[in-house]
Amino acid sequence: MWKCPKCNREFMKNKQSHSCVFFPIENHFKNKESSKILFTKLIKAIENRIGEVKIESLLCCIHLLSNYTFSGVWILKDRVRLDFRVDYKIESKRIVDKQNLSKNRNLYYLEIKDEKEIDNKLLNWIKDSYNIHN
Repeated sequence: MWKCPKCNREFMKNKQSHSCVFFPIENHFKNKESSKILFTKLIKAIENRIGEVKIESLLCCIHLLSNYTFSGVWILKDRVRLDFRVDYKIESKRIVDKQNLSKNRNLYYLEIKDEKEIDNKLLNWIKDSYNIHN
């Protein structure tokens, strides 16, 4: 692990390119109370079912970390968008976008509009992303 001497963020790669600018997490939730509730429920579900989560609030989004960033979260007006990486293909109507990163890595995006969507299927995908480097 490499720790940036300026911002103290830790990365898997030495001298990883990144922004040292932190953004107060409260700013992501301004006028987005329903999305804040969804985000809070998502974090609690991950911590209860998968493991400890470190939160890094950046200007662009919120990063969720274990030993590395396993998900990026964007707080939208009435929903939460998140990404996660897994080493297999997912075919689901819940996926709103995807990218093939390499032969063994796929990046998926989905949106949570209702707390019922924080279900076993979603948490299993997140668990696989959480554990991919652990």
